[in-house]
Amino acid sequence: MRQNGSVLARVVGRALFAALLLLALAYPAARFGLFEWPRAYDPLALPDLSAPPGLLTDWQMKLVDSDPKGCALVLQRAGLAASLKPPRGNGNCVIETAVSLSRLSRARVRPEDARCAIAARLYMWERHILQPAAQRLFGQQVTEILHFGSYSCRTMRGGNSMSEHATANAFDISGFVLANGQRVSVKADWGKSNASGKILAIARDGLCDWFNVTLSPDYNADHADHFHVDMGWYRTCR
Repeated sequence: MRQNGSVLARVVGRALFAALLLLALAYPAARFGLFEWPRAYDPLALPDLSAPPGLLTDWQMKLVDSDPKGCALVLQRAGLAASLKPPRGNGNCVIETAVSLSRLSRARVRPEDARCAIAARLYMWERHILQPAAQRLFGQQVTEILHFGSYSCRTMRGGNSMSEHATANAFDISGFVLANGQRVSVKADWGKSNASGKILAIARDGLCDWFNVTLSPDYNADHADHFHVDMGWYRTCR
């Protein structure tokens, strides 16, 4: 019995080694264009924003964060007319790598300039979190994201440090409009046990998955009427 176990272990070990060797040889060949490597399993590929999130999506979104041209490309592949705008502003309030955001996968957005990485993450949240939740809870889709904007040249409230809004590295969401015209408002519906309250809770938790910082009415009175999200240097979900 012990001998059989030893033989099985050797067979499994050799099979695993062969599989790893095959991957080690195949991946460089795919990078040189010899065949198509599945994008969802390629750690160096930009993500398909329309595809369901997978094992490497979080890592691929970090590539989007650090590659403005690649970010614009993935938005274009997702059907958005995204092009990077020239830098503007001065001092501590310079907007770089911004795109004009007017819609996401299905929902329109009042036109607003935001960093491309913010736009891409909003797209992922709206398509893969918000819209499925709206279908489950209301049987219809969200047609508009209501917001207070992205760019605002100011410091953080109550402090001297510049806000992430000063570089359009943030976005404030105040609610949604459903296909039948019903409005869901952070200010009016947060904390309720009905469908409107439930979708807001799902939306906030989903934003926490896609952004470094998410602040809701649970954080303080300054956020009683909106969700603040940004891609600052630290992480918090409140």
